[in-house]
Amino acid sequence: MKKLYTLLLAAFLTTASYSQVVISQAYGGGGNNGATYTHDFVELFNRGNVPVSLNGYSIQYAAAGGSNWSKTELPNVALLPGQYYLVQQAQGATGTTALPSPDFVTVLDVNQIAMSGTNFKLLLANTTDLVSSPTDAQVIDLLGVGSANGFEGTVAPVLSNTTAAIRNAAGCTDTNNNFNDFTIAAPAPRNTGTALNSCVLSVNQNAISGLKVYPNPVINGTLFIDTDSNSVKAVSIFDVLGKQVVKTTTEQTVNVSNLKGGVYIVKITEDGKTATRKLVIR
Repeated sequence: MKKLYTLLLAAFLTTASYSQVVISQAYGGGGNNGATYTHDFVELFNRGNVPVSLNGYSIQYAAAGGSNWSKTELPNVALLPGQYYLVQQAQGATGTTALPSPDFVTVLDVNQIAMSGTNFKLLLANTTDLVSSPTDAQVIDLLGVGSANGFEGTVAPVLSNTTAAIRNAAGCTDTNNNFNDFTIAAPAPRNTGTALNSCVLSVNQNAISGLKVYPNPVINGTLFIDTDSNSVKAVSIFDVLGKQVVKTTTEQTVNVSNLKGGVYIVKITEDGKTATRKLVIR
């Protein structure tokens, strides 16, 4: 059993560190006054180095201050490393230019989302169930713009009918801070036919200075994470099958009392640096 856990963890560390699908572009002004493109859209990007299946994934949307989410369930397709995936959403009344060959076209009253042109929350989840909060464990990536009350780090600036939120470095940048990770500029949708954009990713186990994760094993339901800077950290914990079971932010302590005994991987991001550690819960 110990050997099996070792093999699973080794495989998962590769997957968790490099299988990273993110929201790379979002535009809600399609067909609005002054817009060029006729449709809203969401663009995804695989910034990792292995293919990722979108089967069981969904894009979910809520108003800036709202708590009611709508969703687009994604099809069973594999997204290659460095590949974009363009999801066409609702059509407006005006606009002159169709989107360039969407990879997935949503259907009105089935899975189509009518996005605000200015302020909203948008997330990518590894479930087709509607989330109750943008902090749910199934949320893989989160973008909040304008007056949104859900976002990573700091909210991204407000959009307009002629601007989109575009992830920096052609989709590669991900510091878990929407304001730093996205630039507001004219929409430039990309699809699976766009040239692949390989990101150079690595996980440096010593990237976070002074990182200490203890106790390990955890026996009392509380995990402590210390660093030299002791600033706010984004913490995700995954089981050996790659399912995210905890997602939170903290300066030091993480409640793991709901986790069953077993072996996990904890991923810690602080000040744009990331490290992963094996974690045992008893």
